[in-house]
Amino acid sequence: MTRPAEDRNATQDVVALNQLAYRYAAAVDACDVEGFLAVFTPDGRLRSYHPDADEPFADLHGHEQLAAIPNTMRGMYRRTAHMMTNHLVEVEGDSARGEVLCTARHLSADPADPGSINVIIRYVDGYVRAPAGWRIADRRIHFLWSERHAVADSGMGRGRAEGAG
Repeated sequence: MTRPAEDRNATQDVVALNQLAYRYAAAVDACDVEGFLAVFTPDGRLRSYHPDADEPFADLHGHEQLAAIPNTMRGMYRRTAHMMTNHLVEVEGDSARGEVLCTARHLSADPADPGSINVIIRYVDGYVRAPAGWRIADRRIHFLWSERHAVADSGMGRGRAEGAG
């Protein structure tokens, strides 16, 4: 059975928007300024909200301001891991709206404090189809809650464990 072209195009749009969310996370985790800017329109906007806040504590516009985010992450954390889930989108022609849940783990850069701050985030997005593909035009970052956890060195890769055959 062949699906109509509009169904195939809708599926392709959803897959492309999912990939956009993953590329955002990969760029943040790699502190990759170029990759980070590539997911936004040149005039993209990003606003960040504390839990239950109606007004943002940060409001960045355009690539020049957005470029500060990966560099800030590099200075604050030794490593991060943003895991994107539950990405729901509604596509209308060359624009789309969507939400993504994220569990973001942030490993402290301070060797004296080897903890992890884990943040649950809801991204609320506006997307546009650009000549090079889908881009984020507007992202609202809603920090829902955070948790602090101790981190242990797994010891993996340091030699053969006792009793290993």
